[in-house]
Amino acid sequence: MKRIYCSVLVAVALCSCQQLSQKAGEVETRSAKDIVIENMMNRRSIRSYKPEQIKDEELNEIIRCAINAPSAINKQSWEVRVVQKTEIFQAVSERLYGAPTVIVVASDQNNPYSPVDCGLLGQNILLSAEAMNIGTCVIASVVPFLNSPEGKDVVAQLNLPEGYAPLFTIAVGYKNEQPEAKPRIAEKVQIIK
Repeated sequence: MKRIYCSVLVAVALCSCQQLSQKAGEVETRSAKDIVIENMMNRRSIRSYKPEQIKDEELNEIIRCAINAPSAINKQSWEVRVVQKTEIFQAVSERLYGAPTVIVVASDQNNPYSPVDCGLLGQNILLSAEAMNIGTCVIASVVPFLNSPEGKDVVAQLNLPEGYAPLFTIAVGYKNEQPEAKPRIAEKVQIIK
């Protein structure tokens, strides 16, 4: 009787392991293309964040991905400031949706390709954060304040080199909402052959 009981237990265990390994295999069989496209299609601008700060290792991975963005002639014509000191942005905090981290991307004012370089870096931030289920929102409306006389003190705290100016900010934090995708206008794309 004990042998039958043990045999049944072993059979159940083997069956369970096989099912788990098949499930794990399913994840592994997804193509890189599918994973990347799914990540792009799932990413949304998040305008409500949980109060806790993102983990240092997550932030480091986001920044590692960011600085590996392509740039014209590999000039890497960006400066990035990660601000987790909330009082720096107190004057514009309502525009940042309660995000615990704000990334300021500044462009080289003497490099005509810098805005494109910065845009590519920004997209890497957005997609790497989404891959970790971390919310982001590009917020350009803060930039006029930062580049105004009133924002001079805030920009001074960012310690940007001469000739660099904020181009956009990105709010970053754990998602407190799951918004649906907004409609896209496919007719804005034309293929010319």
